[in-house]
Amino acid sequence: MKRLMAVAGMVALMAACSPSKKSDWGTGLNTVDRKYNKPASETYDAAVAALKSYDITVKNERHDAMGGQLEGERANGDKVKINVSATDVSNSQATVRVEPGDVNLSNMIHEKMAEKLGMGTARSTMTGGNTFEGYYDLDTKEAVAAAESAAGKLGWTVVNTDVKEQTTVIDVRTEDSTPVRYRVEPSNDTRGRTRVTFIAGAGKNGQSKTLLTKMHDEFDRHAGHHAH
Repeated sequence: MKRLMAVAGMVALMAACSPSKKSDWGTGLNTVDRKYNKPASETYDAAVAALKSYDITVKNERHDAMGGQLEGERANGDKVKINVSATDVSNSQATVRVEPGDVNLSNMIHEKMAEKLGMGTARSTMTGGNTFEGYYDLDTKEAVAAAESAAGKLGWTVVNTDVKEQTTVIDVRTEDSTPVRYRVEPSNDTRGRTRVTFIAGAGKNGQSKTLLTKMHDEFDRHAGHHAH
């Protein structure tokens, strides 16, 4: 029995010392994963373009139609690793890590990738169809908190909150990195309500309509009896 335990201990020690994908990519706190509703080949090309946009030198790359791995180096010597893999023919997943653990830059690279993929920020279209306005008996701070809470409840990621004197814009990404936006501002009605504009994607389509419904309904739940 002692001999079996000793052998088992040696195997466990060898496994702990062996390199693995997980140890190469570091902890989840410093590694940022995102899904994209784009094929792996397009997401990979966007990753290369994102690094070049930030003047990060591409040191090594290998890829095929199913994805690939990309390694870059900043001017200060920090390493950047990006892994892209296909989840199906039309969708992909990308993992970004900036050593020794710069999660902010990892997020910036993801945002640049989204921009290169034509998924920068949500915007209203001339013909409408991807925008909805609601009026609420909330102050601006309460409305912003409701928007951020609603996004979190939906499993989406708040990527930026831009606060200006009269308007606050909350940019969010859905689970497949589609951009959506909440714009919060005072209204000019006699009741002094706050106007919240919901914007989904960048065009009128079935996905935009579905996202608008989710945004509005979840926001109303967080706004409670203040929703009108």
